Amino acid sequence: MACEEADDEEWFDIDDPSAQTAVSTCVERWRNAGPEARKKMFALFAVTGIFVCLCRHGHCLILCDMVRSGELMKYPIAIMNRLIEVYGPNVKVGYDVACAFHKILRRSSIGAHVVALNATGVVPSFHGHSHNRACQVAWHPLYMDGVGKEDFEGCERCFSESNALAPRTRLSTAFHRHQAIEQFFTLWGEQKHAESGMCLAAVTRL
Repeated sequence: MACEEADDEEWFDIDDPSAQTAVSTCVERWRNAGPEARKKMFALFAVTGIFVCLCRHGHCLILCDMVRSGELMKYPIAIMNRLIEVYGPNVKVGYDVACAFHKILRRSSIGAHVVALNATGVVPSFHGHSHNRACQVAWHPLYMDGVGKEDFEGCERCFSESNALAPRTRLSTAFHRHQAIEQFFTLWGEQKHAESGMCLAAVTRL
């Protein structure tokens, strides 16, 4: 799966001058925290990981490959587009750098649609503490109306389990890699459906 030699990929496609205003202190901290080994792998592998979107109950809604890159903004933009297409207005999405992503999203090709449908973002509670105080006041779920007690860290819990796939898929073919990932998320989905059912059963008995 080797590809042409290239310099280390940036974690965000924000090098063009028009997007520089969206780069905040929060984003710089997030980018600099990336391990050098992970940044260098972008030049070695065609597929470098997965980008996933879960609902608040842990069910997988969207899953896609990250191709020859790190977490470029095109992935959350595509996911947001799909979410508002399926679920309509008032969608709120947790993302590590939602503060900067919101600005880029509004200037994207779906920006007008996002504004019209009131789709917004939130910085997950655990990640929010690495952001500066002014950002936390605006984007941390602790200070947002309508998010309840949700921490928006479902993806981290998912990744803590899905990391076990790495040894099996690192050198596998594209087919067997997708097969292993699909099997994992099929089982993950069944577990979450069972947990949701048990929760509803417990509530109805009250």
